[in-house]
Amino acid sequence: MASFRANRVSFRAKSRNLHLTLFLLLATTAKAQDSLPAFERPNGALLRPATLSYVVTLQKPDGTLAPLGTRSVTVSELALGGIPSWLIVEARSGTVVPTLDSVAVSRADMSAERWVATIGPAQLAVSFTRDTAYGVLQNYQGRASFVVGVPANVLLSASYTERLLEMLPLKEGYRVAATLLVVGGPTPTLMPAELVVEREDDVQVDTRRIRAWRVALRSGAIEARYWVSRDGTRVVRAEQALSEGLMVSVLSADR
Repeated sequence: MASFRANRVSFRAKSRNLHLTLFLLLATTAKAQDSLPAFERPNGALLRPATLSYVVTLQKPDGTLAPLGTRSVTVSELALGGIPSWLIVEARSGTVVPTLDSVAVSRADMSAERWVATIGPAQLAVSFTRDTAYGVLQNYQGRASFVVGVPANVLLSASYTERLLEMLPLKEGYRVAATLLVVGGPTPTLMPAELVVEREDDVQVDTRRIRAWRVALRSGAIEARYWVSRDGTRVVRAEQALSEGLMVSVLSADR
């Protein structure tokens, strides 16, 4: 589900290739979650290098399935400015529009340090301090820069959010506040959101039945669900309801 949609009109026809980037969708409404505590930053030292593959399909209302390619996510070590960091890179294959998304995060607490994304000719580059994002967005319309304050609980791309979920202390009754950084035009939007453990669930992954926490991410009209395995703590499935149907991403390889 990650990167950005640089122009809402020009990319509408290609949206099926982009919807896994959850936070590029513009919600019609957003409810503040002032009463919820923000999620605590995890210990980033516990993250490990990995290469993950997800098969993506669209389940249409008539029951038919449309293949939407593969998400390949790589987590690797990185020294950013001499500081130990992690690099989370997602690439999409089997799609009409080439997409690439990378997020560099602190090894201390997985806070965002740098976000670079491309969708076809559109490009996004953002650098983060503890409370501010400095970015440049470039597409066929030109180039625009922005500066926006960001909270500590900000979420960016789908692959970054999935790795965070794998490290949070999920349990029954878990419910915390988060914030989505939505890039839908020259100026990003911050949208209040919540992460909620709905229940334990059995999910089919290839020939295996996996016991998992079903976690909902909600922000206004944006709603997605993740199945985080209790054994091994890995996001094994993600879903998002779209106007075209249900976008499903299922783990096919983990090494």
